[in-house]
Amino acid sequence: CNVLTDSGGFQMVSLLELAEFHEDGVQFQSPVDGTQMLLTPEKCMRLQTEIGADIMMALDDVVPSTCADHARVTQATHRTLRWLQRCIDAHTNTQQQNLFGIVQGGLDASLRQYCVTQMVQRFDDKLPGYAIGGLSGGESKHEFWRMVLLSATHLPANKPRYCMGIGYPLDLLVC
Repeated sequence: CNVLTDSGGFQMVSLLELAEFHEDGVQFQSPVDGTQMLLTPEKCMRLQTEIGADIMMALDDVVPSTCADHARVTQATHRTLRWLQRCIDAHTNTQQQNLFGIVQGGLDASLRQYCVTQMVQRFDDKLPGYAIGGLSGGESKHEFWRMVLLSATHLPANKPRYCMGIGYPLDLLVC
């Protein structure tokens, strides 16, 4: 049985009232007991390694796809790339566990293209696959499909691609 684990970035968006994104990682309050926790790229890799995941997602800085704050989307896109480097550096079981980078950029075509281009240029030799993330958060179907196409067009054709957040049959067919 193959196991794919997510890093927790999207879950932090759903806990936004309880979470703060910083360069170190995501500081959040447990919804169970209120305990303060810090999820760093390094801790994310350690936890996914301990779980024994076959495919692990790098920790990314996710903003809701409908976020109108361009500065925040830009910050998250650049931080996602910096955190990917930290995840790669902390990834210890490269022969048995596959780390995927997650393309971000919100609904901004230039930011999304920047993210995917930087990811491929800087990390392609260290990543066996890629994920397209930061979508399925309230944007229109047209915007969703457009950003998926833009991202997929710039990803290596010889590596697996995981389009995160797809749940509708129509999206499976279009994507």
